[in-house]
Amino acid sequence: MVVIGILGLLVGILAVAVIPKLTEAKNKLEVKQVGDLMAGFQNIAADDAKKKRLRDKNIKDTKGEKFYEVAFKRKLLEDGLLSKIVSLNSTTDTKAGKEWLEDENGEMPQNSCSYTAPKAGDLLTVMGLKGKGRKVILTFNSRNWHNYKDQGVIVQWSDGDTATYLIKDDAVSGEYSLDGEAWENSPNEIIGEKAPFDRTFE
Repeated sequence: MVVIGILGLLVGILAVAVIPKLTEAKNKLEVKQVGDLMAGFQNIAADDAKKKRLRDKNIKDTKGEKFYEVAFKRKLLEDGLLSKIVSLNSTTDTKAGKEWLEDENGEMPQNSCSYTAPKAGDLLTVMGLKGKGRKVILTFNSRNWHNYKDQGVIVQWSDGDTATYLIKDDAVSGEYSLDGEAWENSPNEIIGEKAPFDRTFE
């Protein structure tokens, strides 16, 4: 009984001491991962052939998860980024393999994307928004909204050098005056709907 009690105490201590540190390490790596995705977007903006494909009438209205699917299929984004569209702390999503890319009718597997994205035809415009007109280019989708509850929601601003975390208090009481209830329970009412999240979609 004493041994079981000691083991229980040790497990409790480890949970209190180790898990927060692991989560903190993940949220820092998440910033780097979003930075890698943004580098992929910037590569599109710097490549005339990719920019032309982005404006194709068949894909210009794709957004969010469908944008990523089309971007990988049409080689707008390198397939090395495929594993990076799943949040490091997701409890719902799994990294997709690459076999679907080779299949003409292949579709990206369900729950293999944790982030939002603008409409394909709007991507370059959104990337150019600065200052008071800035927007969130990508953030967590509603499945992953609370992946880092203590840190907030990761956001890549259109004029930001790196991703940051936006906490509820700043989103609700700041210049955007977002609804706190929606932030907590219905992020789908914010993503693609309310500034500054109104140009990025699930």
